[in-house]
This record gives sequence, structure tokens and C-alpha cells, in this order.
Amino acid sequence: MTLETIEAPFGVVDMGSNGIRFGIVTSLSRHLPVAYEERAPISLLEAQGDEHFIPQETIDQVITSFLRFKTICKHEGLDPNNVKVIATEATRIASNSKQFLDSIYTATNWKVDILTKEQEAIISSMGIVGSFYKVNGLTMDLGGGSCELSYVTSNNLSSSPLSSPRPTKRLKTSSSPVSLPYGAAILRKRLLKCEDHPKKKKKLYQEIIDQVTIAKSTTNIPGHLKDHDGYTLYMSGGGFRALGYLSMAFTNHTSVSNHQVKTKKKMTYPIPIISGYSMTGDELIELVDQFKDRDPEDLVNELKVFRISKRRTRMIPATCFLVSAIMKVIKIKQIYFSEGGARQGICYHMLPISEQLKDPLLEGVKSHVSHLPHALSQTDFDTVFKVLKDAIPPLYLYPDHPLQLHRLIPAALHLANLTTHYPKETRAFVAFHMPLASGPLANIPGLLHSERAILALILAYRQGGEVPDPAFNAIEDMIGKYGVAVCKYVGRLMEIIFLISPRQPGLALLESGIQFKLIRPESSDEEEDGISPPVTPNSRQFYSASTLQIIFPAKPSFMLEAPAVISVIENMDKKIQPKKFELDQEIQGLDSTVKLFSVSIVRS
Repeated sequence: MTLETIEAPFGVVDMGSNGIRFGIVTSLSRHLPVAYEERAPISLLEAQGDEHFIPQETIDQVITSFLRFKTICKHEGLDPNNVKVIATEATRIASNSKQFLDSIYTATNWKVDILTKEQEAIISSMGIVGSFYKVNGLTMDLGGGSCELSYVTSNNLSSSPLSSPRPTKRLKTSSSPVSLPYGAAILRKRLLKCEDHPKKKKKLYQEIIDQVTIAKSTTNIPGHLKDHDGYTLYMSGGGFRALGYLSMAFTNHTSVSNHQVKTKKKMTYPIPIISGYSMTGDELIELVDQFKDRDPEDLVNELKVFRISKRRTRMIPATCFLVSAIMKVIKIKQIYFSEGGARQGICYHMLPISEQLKDPLLEGVKSHVSHLPHALSQTDFDTVFKVLKDAIPPLYLYPDHPLQLHRLIPAALHLANLTTHYPKETRAFVAFHMPLASGPLANIPGLLHSERAILALILAYRQGGEVPDPAFNAIEDMIGKYGVAVCKYVGRLMEIIFLISPRQPGLALLESGIQFKLIRPESSDEEEDGISPPVTPNSRQFYSASTLQIIFPAKPSFMLEAPAVISVIENMDKKIQPKKFELDQEIQGLDSTVKLFSVSIVRS
């Protein structure tokens, strides 16, 4: 597939079946930055009905929305002709499609490109790729008129700790993606015709199973994408995202509100961002079985879920009906939800290969901090980066470690100084929220929810770790005790490094003469000290005990011996140990009192 590359900044209009999305893209960069975006609630599929004829009233609404978009482009200083407009299933099947597009061109001078089914599937998968760091699995995009199935494999894991990822080749996608005629709106209509006719509904269910079986074969999915537990699936599109929000609403979290009496308080899911949210295949099956046979109108009266409109609620049974049939054919072990749509897909597809290979998180973070006065210079970053890397056990820095520190630590370093000038009681609080839904990095792609949580904890502990927010406990629960221990160690280590000289941390480290020496156990001890089994971030092979020596020079400078600095250094070992209320608890039958890290001070 080829798309004409246009110069940034530019506009993208995605005229989908359920709505029309508009965005202004500021540059063709890996983190896909936008200056503004909005959605016009116009459903071309519902408007044209069974006759597949778009009424004049709807055409007028579309033109009015396009003229609004064009005016916004002018206000942004963007050439109104530098806009890419695409259309999908609803426009493809409309009997008056040519008249519709001619009317748009006459009013706006914008030419609309109708994507073929294959092009739509490719753009959908590229939108998913654009919103993640790496994608290895099946991709599915659910619109109002169709559902696209493809796969993506990527090779962007570096082989050594904290080295920049340099894939040997680009990602690979299906050469024969499939567009199935089972969009949420269309399927809802078909299900309405099956009311009071169980045999018709059963026949429709079998029809979907048969078509998905053919699509699975046609897509030529590589065998290595499936293991004994099934495939990883990346879902995008409004209908699928509704299932993600539904899952969040039903996910109960508790936090210990009083450690002495161990009372618990129910909390809502702490990261209400759909992109990067995940659930297991078993959890998805349980969810769709709960709603696939429900009456849409009953759901509208019963369900009040964040980010699910009444219109989308009415489509939940149809979406669940579809997913249930899909999972009869394709075994799914893990699902990741993506915000990526046509805008992200078009932009990613137009990126140069050199840009596609970059990490969207790091590019987004660097873009965020580049103009801020507390951003690190490249020299300071390089110096601190080396010291920090040498003080962290290599086990935690490999790309296949679940904590993903090989990419989160560089991001944390870029962000480490941004709240130092805040009032002391707010520094950790604001730093903690940076990558979460309430922070300035909420829209940065390339982060799973677990990674947002890890980055939030590292930044919080870098600023002392005092966060008066119940969400802090919920975020820690997402990572597990051992993952939290690593975050705490990394954050406290950063706290010391930056405390020596907050304004020029690299230069100060060199001048101070302080050294950080990591003492790792021998391999036999490492096996003995391993703490927990593989699969989750709390797994035996992923953790081992280590000791850090902080070595003072023979004649420490006043930058080290000042009370504000020495007290933090001397208290580090105490600060990184498990909390007292955790000492009597066990996880999976393992003693939780085992220390992952210990710190000692050595004076020459």
C-alpha cells in the first residue's frame, strides 16, 4: 500500500462509519504528536439505512463539520489544503457515494480517498503499531460497518542492558488482511432481526464462526505468534474499546487505608486510559458471556460506565456476540487495547523507517522536556545514566524483564528534575502523576498500564515517595511487592544522585568523587536468593538479592557532607526495605521479608 506523504503540519480526517474524526498533526515524529483533535458524532452507516443511501440532511451535516475543521486549520496557521481525508466502509457501500464525495469537494475543495477493505485493514493495524512500543500478535479493529483482522510482528528488542533498541528489520504485517462485514452497527441490526428467533440467532453465530475461520486462514498468521496459551490480540475501534472500559469498571481494587488494623477501601481502576490497558483471554470470555445475550435497552438503563455513551452501550451485546464467536475460532491468551485509529495509522505509515524504529515513549518524553528550564543537558544525562546503570543489577535491565527498565529508566531520567522546584509536599505527588491519566504524559504512546505504574513509582520515590493519594497504593498493587522494591531502589538512588547537585547532576557527580559499587551474589547464591516463579512481574527468575556500596572519597566535599545530603544517603538502606505491616505476610507461599537490596556506606 502506498500513501502520498505530505509535509507537516497537516490535517487528517477519518470519515468512519460511526463518526468522523479530525486531527492536526504537528510533525511526522514517532510519538505522533497532535495539536488538536475532535470527533463529529455523525453515523453514516445508521443514516443511510438498509437502502444504503446517505440522505441530504446527513450530507449537509458532514459538509458543515468539514467547513468547521477547515476553519480550525486556518486558526492553527495550517494550509487548509494540506489535509488528508479518508473514508471507509459506510462510504464504500453507499449507493450515492459519488454524489456525496462530489458535494464535499465542491464545498471544501477536499478530495476524499475511499480506502479499499485491504487498505483499511492495513491502516488499522498501523494505527495499533503506532500506539505501542512493540507489537507481536493479531490486530483487530471494530468499526460500525466492518471488523478488520491482521497480524503484526516486530523486532525491536535490544540484546544488551539499556542500549538503544536497533531492530534489524522493519515490522511485518499480513499481506492479505481481511475485512469482515460485522461492524458493531451492522451486527446490531442483524441481531434485532433475530429477536424471538433463536434459530436465526444461532445461524448468525455459526456464520460468523465460519467467516472468521476462513479469515484466519486467509490472513496467513505465522505459527510463532501462537504458544500453548494462544495468541496475543491488540484491539482497536470504539466497539472494542467499550469492552476495555467495561472491564475497568468491573475491576475491583483495594488499598490498605490503615496499616495497623489492615482495613481496606474499595477503589476505582487507577489508570482510566484505554490505550495500553490489558486483560486475559479468560477474563474477556467471562465478560462477553455476561453481556452477549442482554437486551440493549435494558443495558442503557442499567449501565453507567465511564466513556461508554448510551449509543455505544446499545452496541455492547452485538460486540460481545461477535467476540464470543471470534474466540471460538481463535484462542486468545492476552488482550491489549489501543487508542490507535486511522490518524495514527496514516501517520505511522508515512514515517521514515528511521523514525519508525524509535521508541515512542522516549521521543514523546524528550519532546515534552526539551523546552523546559529543568531539563537535563545531554552531558548531564549521559553521566547520570552511566552511574545509574552501573548501580542497578543487569538482571533488571534486559529487554525481556517484565519491569522494562531498559526503556523506563532513560525516560525517568529526562523527567527526574521537573518537579524539584515545587513546594516540598507536592514534589512526589506531581511527579507520581506525570505518566498517569491526570499528568502531562497521559497522551504519550508506547506505554502499557504496568509501565505507566512503574514509571510513576520511580518518579515518586525519586522525589521522596510521600504521595498523599489513595491511588498510590493501587498503583503499587498493580506492580507487586518485588516490583515496587525495584522501583523504590531505583527512585531512591536517583534521589541521591540528583540531591548532590540538582542543577548540574553530572558535573557534580564527577567533582564529588562519590562512587556506587554493586556487589552481586555468586550464581549459586543468586539462584538461592531468587524471589518469586515466571509469568508475572513477581517471578522468581526476575529477581535476586544485591548489595550496593556507596563509597565516599578520602576527603568528601561539602556537597556530600552537607546535612541535607548525608542524611538521605545514610537513610537509603532503611528507606528501601519492606514496610513493617508487610513483614508477616506471604506471597504465593514465599517469605516476603527477603531483602532484594541492601545499601552500605564505605568511607575511604
